[in-house]
Amino acid sequence: MASYAETAGMATDTEPVGLLTEGAAGIAAIVLSIIALAGVSSPALASITAIVIGVGLMVQAFNTAAEGLRLPQVGGVAEFGGEVMVDCLGGGAGVVLGVLALIGLSSAYLLAAALIVFGGALLLSGALSMRTRVMATGPSGQLISIPGFAATGSVELLMGMAAIVLGILALVLGGTHTAILLLVGFITVGAALLIVSATFGAALMRVFARSGIAAE
Repeated sequence: MASYAETAGMATDTEPVGLLTEGAAGIAAIVLSIIALAGVSSPALASITAIVIGVGLMVQAFNTAAEGLRLPQVGGVAEFGGEVMVDCLGGGAGVVLGVLALIGLSSAYLLAAALIVFGGALLLSGALSMRTRVMATGPSGQLISIPGFAATGSVELLMGMAAIVLGILALVLGGTHTAILLLVGFITVGAALLIVSATFGAALMRVFARSGIAAE
């Protein structure tokens, strides 16, 4: 779990960030998808996986918002508002589609739509996270321009595009290929959640270390 401490003029205690929670959702999604690929209750597990991923995206949005509130920023949490909105809406839509699929309403089409939504959320979130932000003031009161997280953003972009392609193929091809394409897509999205949770905290601490904001 990542944490940071604020120095002069800020809170001196170290607060947990909770960045691994979306990683837990990613691991659960990967495990459930692999079990479903083995042929164990595939329709039900695929629907549950979509719900888990949706929750993971919403948790990622809440973590991003929490980071935005904790950081000494210019303009409050506004710099993170786009990412929060994209992840929250994408996750919420995925949860709804997963629940509808779980009760048996055109499961294949709903899950394919959910996969496309997840891919779109990753794509937009990755693009937004790569922007340079003016977020904080340094020790001398100057504005600090913090570069976007290029590695994490690139992963989200690539995996988001892959999820969208797999979702479209699942809609177009249909038949026996649908379940496999959907589950592989869910594994891709789960891996993206896991990678983001593992790298974002470390990248944030490196930014603080370079800017002089992080406490030793």
